[in-house]
Amino acid sequence: MTELTAVRRSFSRAADRYAAAARLQRQVSDRLLDMLPPIAAGCVLDVGCGTGFASAGLRGRYPDALLLSADFSPAMLGAHAPMSDNARMCADAHALPLRDGSVDLIFSSLMLQWCDLSRALRECHRVLRPAAAMCFATVLDGTLREIDKAFATVDRARHTLPFLDEAAVAEALGAAGLVAHHVERSRQVEYFDDVRSLLQSNRDIGASRVPLHPRRATLGRAAWQSVCAEFEAQRTPLGIPLTYELAWVVAYRPGQGDPG
Repeated sequence: MTELTAVRRSFSRAADRYAAAARLQRQVSDRLLDMLPPIAAGCVLDVGCGTGFASAGLRGRYPDALLLSADFSPAMLGAHAPMSDNARMCADAHALPLRDGSVDLIFSSLMLQWCDLSRALRECHRVLRPAAAMCFATVLDGTLREIDKAFATVDRARHTLPFLDEAAVAEALGAAGLVAHHVERSRQVEYFDDVRSLLQSNRDIGASRVPLHPRRATLGRAAWQSVCAEFEAQRTPLGIPLTYELAWVVAYRPGQGDPG
């Protein structure tokens, strides 16, 4: 099984639970919608649409546009919020089934961290028309740090993805031929009553799939107790924290009519 197939299966298994569990994901999507630039009627592409959090907001902002929603998980698309004029397609962000220069705006919220960022951004550059914008939110290095800290008590393997830092995201943008117009960074923390609910939340949004590692320990009773003890050591008056380092980016493909 390839890693891409494994990630797709993880999100497909989470599809029925995703909308109810993804509180932060909805908040990030709403914030990104507020950053979108005005465009004339054209083609708007939501890459990694999930269950369709952004569909109504995109339609409200661009009532005359062709709205395309793409996700590589058929189950996520099947759980998509219904919209009669919304075209959906099962597609990999590394190989979008669209013509060169055919898209007037790309929207992508909390999906690109699951991709080879350089490949995905090059593909977005390809399908964007010159001077068109790409607006995306992604997570950065330090996200889910509490999980790695807790599991470090039992082995030396990663238990989350190795997320990129802000400099690496900027480098990938430049290498793809995209120009950053506006970048914001913030930290958001969710709190949980107990360890099981924290880890279940991560599974419910499909984010628990990480590459296998030969040094990953078998989680027996003693190891589980050690993990729980470390999570409890991180507890605050609000609960056990889970941190997200977030970046919002508005970029564009250079061309006549570039934003100032």
